[in-house]
Amino acid sequence: MRNLIIALLLLAGLQSTAQTLFTYGPHSVSKAEFWRAYTRNNTAAITETSVQEYLDLYIRFKLKVQAARDLKLDTLTSLQSDIAGFRAQMADQFMRQQGYLKELIEEAALRSQTELEVAHVFVAFGDDSVAARQKIEGAWRQLKAGAVFSATARTVSTDPYVRATDGYIGFISVFSLPYELESVVYALQPGGLSAPVKGPNGWHIFRLLQRRPTLGTLQAAHILLAVPEGASQQEIGFIQQKADSVYRQLVNGLPFAQAVEKYSDDKLTYMAGGVLPAFTFSSFDTAFSQAAFALAADGAISRPVRTRWGWHIIRRISLSTTAPNLNDATVYQQWNERVMASDRMEALARRHREEMKRASGYKPLPINEAALWQLTDSTLEAKNYAAIYRSQQQKPLFQLKEKTISVADWLRFARGKGTEKQSPAGYARLLQEFTETTVEQYYKDRLERMNDQFRFQVQEFTEGSLLFEVMERKIWSVAPADTAGLLRYFEANRSRYLWQPGVTAVIVNCADTSIANEVLRLMRANPAGWEEHMNQMGGYALADSGRFEYTQLPVREGTRLTAGTFTPIETNPNDGSSSFCYILAVHAGGDPRSFEEARGLVINDYQLQLEEQWITELKKKYPVKVNEAVRKQLLQ
Repeated sequence: MRNLIIALLLLAGLQSTAQTLFTYGPHSVSKAEFWRAYTRNNTAAITETSVQEYLDLYIRFKLKVQAARDLKLDTLTSLQSDIAGFRAQMADQFMRQQGYLKELIEEAALRSQTELEVAHVFVAFGDDSVAARQKIEGAWRQLKAGAVFSATARTVSTDPYVRATDGYIGFISVFSLPYELESVVYALQPGGLSAPVKGPNGWHIFRLLQRRPTLGTLQAAHILLAVPEGASQQEIGFIQQKADSVYRQLVNGLPFAQAVEKYSDDKLTYMAGGVLPAFTFSSFDTAFSQAAFALAADGAISRPVRTRWGWHIIRRISLSTTAPNLNDATVYQQWNERVMASDRMEALARRHREEMKRASGYKPLPINEAALWQLTDSTLEAKNYAAIYRSQQQKPLFQLKEKTISVADWLRFARGKGTEKQSPAGYARLLQEFTETTVEQYYKDRLERMNDQFRFQVQEFTEGSLLFEVMERKIWSVAPADTAGLLRYFEANRSRYLWQPGVTAVIVNCADTSIANEVLRLMRANPAGWEEHMNQMGGYALADSGRFEYTQLPVREGTRLTAGTFTPIETNPNDGSSSFCYILAVHAGGDPRSFEEARGLVINDYQLQLEEQWITELKKKYPVKVNEAVRKQLLQ
């Protein structure tokens, strides 16, 4: 037994070691951490060279961050404030996104490719919810015993329309029903029955009649000849005759848009040629959809079809049967907006609340509700409520992972809400709000432990902030201020600071082309007065003079540069700004720069030297060891 335990411990140690990519002193970096950073920042093909180059950079990064921690830069008030602000912002985003939105979008797009023919038994809540539940459960027992569904729907359902249609709903698709009901129906197989399910207005038992691939998304226009509510049979007959007459005129060549403008009673579409928003079969009345989707070609016109609103004449414009491509950013955004505007978001919130409870270890504890409500009444009325808080501080209400929520916490919440005495049902709702609020805050405070992605993002921001701070203190601010060191470096490396071919010139940058043309006109007339010309432009034109290499000039490749000439105006297509140059002299290059002329380049190179010296010191302090076996796994 002892040998088995030792073997298991050794195996666990080997597995742990296998996942460590490199160590630096007592610190380690896992294969997963490195790979996450590499794959996010490397957009090219994964090669041994690119992995090794990034590994070298990542080792340097980790050493610098550790140096920042050694200097206790992570205790700086300003840095802690920045990190806290970032964390709060990211926490709000994570709580809003709730992790499931992408899943819901993909689910909706997938469901849109299938249409379901459905019937149901429906019992409205009415005034007696208990009786409604008993009635739907009775119908469920009948159906399980073999009762005919249509007969049960006709005799049990409380809605007259449901009874009259034997419970037949027709074809539905995504967004046709409330999300919870839609999910129940999409989970059924043809011929299957759902158990009683609670909807917004009552109880349902669904039966799935058949599934079929979606008929697509139709773009169509229509003419509506409306039947007023309460119309007599004579009036209905007259409207039908009018619809037939309009149809004959269309067949004989009357343009559809003219017919819409002249005859249609649809006030929402008649000004747009009768064009409807794109729709699926399940979007409208079954009779309307059957007639619309039966049109075989673009431009085809249906005979008048009757719906509850009147007679419609439909013209097909186009039909799309292409499945939504969520890899297309525009398509994804459209589906995102549809999901965000639907009741799916409330389902999303409920799902997230349950997930937070599970992750937070929520465990309700036994309570005497009547006694709790009575105590709450007393607290709300009491003047010395602090004494009540103290007496209830050790009485548990519910448990989270490492925190017990007390009755005192609940009493503070109730009093802080400014709550007046409530009915038992009112207190129950308030206690639910308190529970959800408490769990959410607990979860939010511990998001790093609850959500890996959140932890990684906060870690990246923290380490990035530490890197910036330590680089500023050790390198970026040190090099420019070390004049003696810069001069020594310049003298030791003079041969690196030679002028490349270029010009002495005045470079003019303008807000737009019209201003550039005006400045060019002024400078052609008086080149020496260029500074005065700039002053006249009120900040819409700026100029810089000096010696420039060819690569620094705003000119097209191949532009011929001659002393005393102006280069053509070049316009930036991104922002419309325009530039040109006045050439004073042309230089072949190869001549040495003075220290002042080379200062910017020297500072940059000197910073690199200081950084390399610093990295060498850090590697001595924190020896780096790469696990070659794990590194090779990165390329497999």
